[in-house]
Amino acid sequence: MDKAARKGERYFREGRVLWVVKCGEKVFSKVLGTYPYYIEIDMKRGENRCTCPIGRDCKHVHATMKALEEGFYIESTDPSIELNPEMAVDRFFLENPKQGLEIIIKELEYMLDNDESGSEVVRLFRKCFRLLKIYPSEEHFLKIKKDFNEFQRLFGDWALTEYLGEEINEAEKLLSNPS
Repeated sequence: MDKAARKGERYFREGRVLWVVKCGEKVFSKVLGTYPYYIEIDMKRGENRCTCPIGRDCKHVHATMKALEEGFYIESTDPSIELNPEMAVDRFFLENPKQGLEIIIKELEYMLDNDESGSEVVRLFRKCFRLLKIYPSEEHFLKIKKDFNEFQRLFGDWALTEYLGEEINEAEKLLSNPS
């Protein structure tokens, strides 16, 4: 086993593969490395691409292949997935909000450490709030609230931080007054 394959297996075991979508012979994934990287694999042609500097046959591709081997993927037959594989992931999250929250919170925590602009973090918070409305979970809310406190520490002077604080308060009310 070469170095990239060993590192890829380690990445998979460490939970760095956020999601994998398989559509026919095409596979798409998102893997957390130095940055979030997007992978495309054409199994029929035996070709792969990654958005990391190496570009192909890297540890991110191997992590994706290990995830596929282990059955950690979403199956889709929608050909538009090739343009936007996250559509299938978002559909899956809506149907499985508990798993969706777990994956988005993992990505949120990663992005808190790596997104200097805060923009992606805000997008992930909003996804969490939408899923909390479907699946009100005290456990997940507490993690999101802890992450928001960190976001507030980093971006406290943003007007947007105040709006996110309002959404945190709404989510807290929802959890304390389930209908």
